[in-house]
Amino acid sequence: MYAHLTRLLLFLALTLVACGPPTQTPPPVSRAEVPAETEAPDSAPKRSCEAGVVKDDGSVETGYGFVPSAIFGEYVQQFHSDEFPSLEMESVCVCWLKTRGGRDVGFEVVFYEDAGGRPANEPYAAVLASVDVEATDVESAGKMFAVDVSPVTLVEGTSYIGVRWDPSASNYLFVCTDTSEETEVTNVFFREDRAPRWTSALNARDPIFSNHRAILLRASAESPP
Repeated sequence: MYAHLTRLLLFLALTLVACGPPTQTPPPVSRAEVPAETEAPDSAPKRSCEAGVVKDDGSVETGYGFVPSAIFGEYVQQFHSDEFPSLEMESVCVCWLKTRGGRDVGFEVVFYEDAGGRPANEPYAAVLASVDVEATDVESAGKMFAVDVSPVTLVEGTSYIGVRWDPSASNYLFVCTDTSEETEVTNVFFREDRAPRWTSALNARDPIFSNHRAILLRASAESPP
């Protein structure tokens, strides 16, 4: 019963970002295209968010988040070291939307090794970040925020790169999501403090994941000299 209520609250929250009724597929919306170059947070240099490994098509159809009673939540996307020119990471870009509350958003960019086809329990790297999110619905979303992660060295093979934040502090915050049929499916895992085991968006029962393709999270590495 409690799990059912939690899922219902999540879908009601997503309804506030123009995603349609909780039990239905989100209706089509006009696409919010991600600009090629955006202003990075004050703590990071300006970087191109079109460079590097891009899993999405630049459109925002919905968002993934958590109910504000959760004290931590994570979404991570699958990457492979062969996709990058080197193992020395440079930046991670992420698109956020926020339906209420203040604009300042604090979060961590996290890196996990593969553990039998899913992320490990603990990250091998985490980088703190803070950004100013203006998007208040799907149609106004699309800005990518670049975070400098240059101290991080990617592990060989599969990594899961994503974001971790406190939903109780950043109410109604969502990672921008691409559900376009033309986009190739990329596996995304999520978990939160009351359900600490990783769940794949491809196997989740909640209808919000039924059209999953990718989250708008991109990563780039330094080119070898």
